[in-house]
Amino acid sequence: MALFRNKPIEPTISRTKALSMVPVKNLEVAIIPLEEGLVQLAYPLAVKPWFGRLAEKVGMWDKRPMTKTVELDEMGTFVWDLIDGERSVRAIAEAFAVHYEVQPREAELSVTTFIKTIGQRGIIGLKE
Repeated sequence: MALFRNKPIEPTISRTKALSMVPVKNLEVAIIPLEEGLVQLAYPLAVKPWFGRLAEKVGMWDKRPMTKTVELDEMGTFVWDLIDGERSVRAIAEAFAVHYEVQPREAELSVTTFIKTIGQRGIIGLKE
């Protein structure tokens, strides 16, 4: 039935433009160095207002900012170290491809997936 067929999702920006964007670290993220050169990130957790009110009423939250941590593996730490507010996603992917000796397309996919994941958590932002 054509009425219920899902429409393909159109990307909001082109691939070329997405790769030319520059990731910027969130200044509220705490960077905790770990052994073997890995990194743990502690970032503020956004609480939905309705959840905050509910948690406060039942005594589960005292309005202190909540933080969540994520530990990056070797590849994540490599990409994290390259995010300096000046390098584009494309430049980071190229450095990733050279360092890990992978195909450029594979590096782009890995780096963009990682950047998307940490971007959704508010750990980084993107600028043009």
